[in-house]
Amino acid sequence: MAVSKSEVHKTCKDYLEKKIEDLQAELDAVRESAIAETKSSMGDKYETGREMMMQERNRLGKQLDLLTDQRMTLDAIDAEKHCSEVAHGCLVFTDKSVFFLGAALGQIQVGEKQVFVISGNAPISKEMEGKKEGDSFTFNGVIHSIEKIE
Repeated sequence: MAVSKSEVHKTCKDYLEKKIEDLQAELDAVRESAIAETKSSMGDKYETGREMMMQERNRLGKQLDLLTDQRMTLDAIDAEKHCSEVAHGCLVFTDKSVFFLGAALGQIQVGEKQVFVISGNAPISKEMEGKKEGDSFTFNGVIHSIEKIE
C-alpha cells in the first residue's frame, strides 16, 4: 500500500510534537530537581550538582531548539502541493526506498511503509534534487530509479 505526502507530513509532525513534549517534560524535571537541590544541599557537593544540572539543562535546551527548528521546517511545507521534480517538501518513491525531503528525522514508519525523512542538505537529497519521474541517480554506488514524486 502506498502512502501519501499528507500522511507522511502528518506523521512527521506528530513524531516531532511527541519528541518536543517528552523533551519539555525532561527539561521541567531537571528544573524541579535543581530547585530541590538548591533547598537541600550545601558546600562543594551542591556546586557540583548544580553545575551538572546546568549542563543537562543546556543540553536539553539545545535539543529542544533543534526540534523546534525542524518543526518550523515541516510547518513551511505545503503537504497538498504536487511536485513535478525533486525539491524540498517532496515525497519521492524510488525502486529501492521512499524519501521525504523535509527535516532530518531519519527512518519513520508510516502505515506499512518505511520512509526516510531527510533534510535538503543530506548528500542523497543533493543527488536527487531537480530529478523527475523516470530519472535515476546514484548514491553510495547504488542506482535508484525515481518512480513517483508527490
